[in-house]
Amino acid sequence: MPIATVNGIHLNYRVEGSGPPLVLAHGFSTGLYVWDAVAERLSGRYKIIRHDHRGHGNSSKPPGPYRLQDYVDDIVALINYLGLERVDLMGHSMGGRTALLFALEHPERLGRLLLVGAAGAPPEGVQLERFEAIKKLAVREGMPAVFGSELFSFALPEAWKKDPVAAQEQFEKNSPESFCAAAEATITMPDLREHLGEIKMPVWVCAGERDAVPLAFSELCAEKITDCTQVIIPACGHYPMQDATDVFLDQLEGFLDSTPGDIHEPQ
Repeated sequence: MPIATVNGIHLNYRVEGSGPPLVLAHGFSTGLYVWDAVAERLSGRYKIIRHDHRGHGNSSKPPGPYRLQDYVDDIVALINYLGLERVDLMGHSMGGRTALLFALEHPERLGRLLLVGAAGAPPEGVQLERFEAIKKLAVREGMPAVFGSELFSFALPEAWKKDPVAAQEQFEKNSPESFCAAAEATITMPDLREHLGEIKMPVWVCAGERDAVPLAFSELCAEKITDCTQVIIPACGHYPMQDATDVFLDQLEGFLDSTPGDIHEPQ
């Protein structure tokens, strides 16, 4: 896969298909592979751009901690590197938080914003305690212990729980240091909820019905964002694109087909 050297690091990325550019930003501790089904289905109509965030997968793992702003700046640098002026942007979980901040800081670069299992504020309460506990576990016992811990694995796709070999292999590309550095990006993110009303572009916000924090956030988006389409995927948790792939893709394509974003393939 190609490598883009931007912001003093190397970003592993992949471009598939042709058409209006759609950038996919993955969540904490995963990688561009979580979008395989999306890329397969949409690359006949869109130019799909996905990458491993800094600290993840096959991208550079510079010393941390990282900030959400770093991920935003990396996406800006990547689309500049690829010669793209405007894109659609879809983010999952931490990638959704990143996409939200991107939309607020660079609205002129976006046609449509798509949020999956996202949130608009740093974790608190039990969720924050879980982040802190898995950071300690990573430092103390390493990445295999984290992947096998209920503190981490409870939110994984059902298919990964049943057959974890491939997913664990990808997960262990993260080092304890980069894992903790990336966790800090979520823990220290700004609270963006009061700025949701500033977003004027079409927004698609998707959550699994069993994913409490993103579900509440999707309700808030529907309330605060003028042009917002809310989708709740039944019987699904934090990874709707994995656990309910066909339903997820049908809903996603329905939005893309019905809601123009004024994004065109660069000449």
